[in-house]
Amino acid sequence: MDTSASTPPSRILVASTKKLSTRAAHAALDDFLDDFQQRSSPLKGGDHTVTVQLQKLNRALQEERERKKAKKAGKH
Repeated sequence: MDTSASTPPSRILVASTKKLSTRAAHAALDDFLDDFQQRSSPLKGGDHTVTVQLQKLNRALQEERERKKAKKAGKH
């Protein structure tokens, strides 16, 4: 079994940065997650751990967006 696909790189260097709103990050992550789940389902031998972590991140971004909206609505 080739373990290189499941072993993360030892170092990831940032090549560039781009500011994203919570909404844009949530949308991009949601699209990626849908695609990722299709490509790496447990039936195809994929690791479900990564999918679960991405889902948690996606939910956290959604909750953050909702908190910001509620806070903004409370100021008006």
